Amino acid sequence: MSAGEIGRAGSLAVNEPRPMLEVNGLRKQFFAGTPNARLALDGLTLLLPPGCFCVVIGSNGAGKSTLLNAIAGTFLVGPGEIKLDGEDIGREPLHKRARHIARVFQDPMTGTAPGMSVEENLLLAQLRAGKRGFRFGLSASRRAQWRERLSLLGLGLENRLADRIETLSGGQRQAVALVMAVLSAPKLLLLDEHMAALDPVTADLVLRATVRVVEEARLTTVMVTHNMRHALDIGDRLVMMDQGRVRLTLTREEKAGLSVEELVRRFREKDDRVLLAS
Repeated sequence: MSAGEIGRAGSLAVNEPRPMLEVNGLRKQFFAGTPNARLALDGLTLLLPPGCFCVVIGSNGAGKSTLLNAIAGTFLVGPGEIKLDGEDIGREPLHKRARHIARVFQDPMTGTAPGMSVEENLLLAQLRAGKRGFRFGLSASRRAQWRERLSLLGLGLENRLADRIETLSGGQRQAVALVMAVLSAPKLLLLDEHMAALDPVTADLVLRATVRVVEEARLTTVMVTHNMRHALDIGDRLVMMDQGRVRLTLTREEKAGLSVEELVRRFREKDDRVLLAS
């Protein structure tokens, strides 16, 4: 069974490692029992091995953000199960899941403290990860470590540690949020259309920073995007959702060399087969 087949079949081959993320039969309905009832997740299953970078695409209303909210614990779902590193977290509240799940949002101001400096935000991220002790505070060694990490992103942030977050550009804020996510040492990183509010040039810079950060930390990552070109170019797994289900899953090898047009064609063929079988 290939890595792509893991997402489709919902099972693992004998030689596959235990999934870092297991989403099994997830179902979420909004406004149940009313004329406005809407099924956002329809028995969705997704298994990701440790270190997998999964990019999720789909039209508006496909269930992408609902999936991230369900994993993060924004709301409880049922039926279905969510496991992280083998532990069932499906009934845990948001604040408990946040110990192991980091998230970067679409709004560059969400997830950081805008009135605090870059270095103060980074310190908060380290404290969240439990890195306290005798070296608590804004030490010279910590500043040197942060400058080194920030310099790799190519956005000039290594020279702005003392600047307040609210004075940074949108792309710089998102880059700081990414570094904060890594410093908190999460088991899972959720990226919720974190480039959508940026101009194309800045979005490309943040995308490259994202790939660098994720690969360096070997983070299991789920990234939601509307950009099909990005979905083809980066990540180990491409998942296309529609009407609360996974309609198409491609591995890095399966999507290599595909054009956006070819990807759309494959999705339509897959969707037609699903509709004919239902």
